[in-house]
Amino acid sequence: MRIKIPRVHGESPKEKMFRSLALVLVFAAVIWAFYMNNKHVVDVLNQEGAVYDETKTLDKTQKKFIVSFTRSLREEYGMDCKIQIYGGDFVMPELDGKTMYMGLAPSINEVKLRFPPMMRQALAKDFIESLKTTFLLPSFQEGDWPMAIQEVLMEIYKKLEQLKKEETASE
Repeated sequence: MRIKIPRVHGESPKEKMFRSLALVLVFAAVIWAFYMNNKHVVDVLNQEGAVYDETKTLDKTQKKFIVSFTRSLREEYGMDCKIQIYGGDFVMPELDGKTMYMGLAPSINEVKLRFPPMMRQALAKDFIESLKTTFLLPSFQEGDWPMAIQEVLMEIYKKLEQLKKEETASE
């Protein structure tokens, strides 16, 4: 079966060219709108997968920061990240061997950090414990735990970058 493409009609060659150009622009606009819509849907899905905030405390900028961290972690190190914030007690989700998890329950002063085996080994137990005791747990009393999440993610990323630089320097 052959596809018939409609012919562009016009009184003069200029009009035909103008109509053809207009048709191409309409197609381009539709393709662009479709692309932007899909990009938005992917961003929303990534945000929902990376962060769950039962307390509805995180604002849009803070969620975008977490999604950006998750994207960077996936692109640079092949790891995923899940952050869940609960209003009360929480249940640890099933995690695979490539997912970093941060669970917070500010109302009961509880923090759970889980790292994939390779990441846990690279970051070291003392560093991981300091993330809890230095940043997250004190922030519950002060009420600035959304900012503490960002600080912890930055510390993790800085540490991973430092380890990466040390590894390339020793090669």
